[in-house]
Amino acid sequence: MYTVSPRAGDLFYVRMLLLNVRGPTSFEALQTVDGVVHPSAKAACMALGLLQRDDHWRRCLAEAVQSRMPRALRHLLAVILIWGEPEDGSDLWCSFAEDLSEDLRFHHRDLSTEEITDLALRELQSMLISMGGRSLPEYGLPAASVTPQDGPMQFDTVEQALITEARLPMLTDEQKAVYESVTQNLVDGTSGLHFLDAPAGTGKTFLLEVLLAFVRSRGEVALAVAASGIAATLLPGGQTAHSTFKIPIRAIRSSKDVCAVGAQSKQAAVFRTVRLIVWDEISMTNRKDLEAVDRCLRDVRKQDVPFGGVVFVCAGDFRQLLPVVVHGTRANSVMACVSRSPLWKFFRRHRLTRNIRLLSSSDSATYLRYTELLKQIGSGTIEQDAEEKVSLPAEIIISAEAPLNDLINFVYPSFEASVERDGYFASRAILAPYNDSVDAINETCLGMFPGSLREYRSIDSVADEDAATHFPPELLNQLDAPNFPIHLLRLKVGMPVVLLRNINPPRLCNGTRLIILAMGENVLRCKIAAGQFTEDEILLPRIPLIPSNADLPVSFKRLQFPVKPSFCLTIHKSQGQSLDTVGIDLSVGCFTHGQLYTALSRAKNAANVRVRIPGTRTRNVVFPEVLTED
Repeated sequence: MYTVSPRAGDLFYVRMLLLNVRGPTSFEALQTVDGVVHPSAKAACMALGLLQRDDHWRRCLAEAVQSRMPRALRHLLAVILIWGEPEDGSDLWCSFAEDLSEDLRFHHRDLSTEEITDLALRELQSMLISMGGRSLPEYGLPAASVTPQDGPMQFDTVEQALITEARLPMLTDEQKAVYESVTQNLVDGTSGLHFLDAPAGTGKTFLLEVLLAFVRSRGEVALAVAASGIAATLLPGGQTAHSTFKIPIRAIRSSKDVCAVGAQSKQAAVFRTVRLIVWDEISMTNRKDLEAVDRCLRDVRKQDVPFGGVVFVCAGDFRQLLPVVVHGTRANSVMACVSRSPLWKFFRRHRLTRNIRLLSSSDSATYLRYTELLKQIGSGTIEQDAEEKVSLPAEIIISAEAPLNDLINFVYPSFEASVERDGYFASRAILAPYNDSVDAINETCLGMFPGSLREYRSIDSVADEDAATHFPPELLNQLDAPNFPIHLLRLKVGMPVVLLRNINPPRLCNGTRLIILAMGENVLRCKIAAGQFTEDEILLPRIPLIPSNADLPVSFKRLQFPVKPSFCLTIHKSQGQSLDTVGIDLSVGCFTHGQLYTALSRAKNAANVRVRIPGTRTRNVVFPEVLTED
């Protein structure tokens, strides 16, 4: 079919209908949607959801009002203001002000209408700040009477002291040695850089929580960051490193990258007072990001010493996945590691070796066998052939010749609605190394999952009208990028999905698993499946997103819900998570360092792991040079 420019008017919309309406017999049939004949092809396209309506955000809020969840509605408006950039934010506020403050009116009946409105505005401003947004007037809304403080999360010193006191006796000897080394720096007022080499399950997160509580119990500032959104949710007050330090997000890093922190900004004021910074999953971090943070802290704190003299604890496991380098070689991946940074020589290395996760979940014999297996796979010392293939224990293998359903049924014994089903999605997952495998498994699981299917098609567009002629909507629909919403999203109520964007860290971040409670035309009602915000309900709109993938033939915008099914996840997406039951599909084997080790070490219990492979051997890629100390 010939392409048509959007400037061709009705002809462009007729072509769009012909591509999306099955078997039309006339123009009237072409412009009929759900039994309604629309006056123009453009109107019919809008009714089919092929074009973004001018009143899209108003319709989104009007639909969400039916949920009768005012606080979630305020959160939804904050997301719309930041991500949707509506033309008239004040109109949205005025139209839905009563609905947005309904709960506040109920709980504060002694307050006037003006005071209730001000309370709602103050909450909305707090939400905007927590999401990295701007002030209310900058979105066209009235200013709140009291502007919330933009700073680190506040913690009760007494509560933090109780946490420290209760957990100190629970530390192992290894953990206690690290604790004493770090707290000595904090008490003496000296700087100190520490690297915690902590394989999966050795109690790293528990130790980091105690260190954070110690500092906060003294009324001092401690920042908790992580390389990924999921890892950040495991730490109290955790955020992604990119969010906290305003690290530029680029596919290709530069040694001249600068954190977007102004000298007079509130974030800079926090950096001047911070006593401890904890950075988890540092092994996934690109060295250029760490070096940018070093330059930022030296500059802001006016101290020309590593990280401006802050006590700095980073934790990770170089046996797991390394930083992603787009189109990178093995050498590129190795050189991107923080251990190759000139800063690394200043870090003192500590080791945790005792696998507490497996010890608490298995009998001692199973624990010892599986711990040794993980150690050998992670270090690359396990016996392997010329193709880097290793043997796995027969008891955890499911043959790749067996139906995929065997693996699915092991992880998810039943998809029928029950009290236990939601718990499955918080503590179980299937993992695979490739996105194509993940998508295929998710599609199979979706077919097995009960309930009515609803399809959501994205609205894709390019800003340049000349480019739009060469890249019509049906071509844009076929474009895909990593960690980017797909054009055709197929969902059912009750199924698990994973969030693809950092919307409100640490509550809603890239990798947060959600369960769908209700599906509207413009809003999904979901609840958080796992973590410290489990059971929190949210309203999620379609948001416009632009992929950062430089390999795409054109820059375009996609309006779609920022989620995808999560019965199955990539191994990369699973890093940082602890799961009760893990199924790993390696019918197509691993392709990079640490994938097999990362997948196998997600389990809390060695008996609850199954691996689907051809035969009894699978590829284990290890870069020994990453594990060698300089």
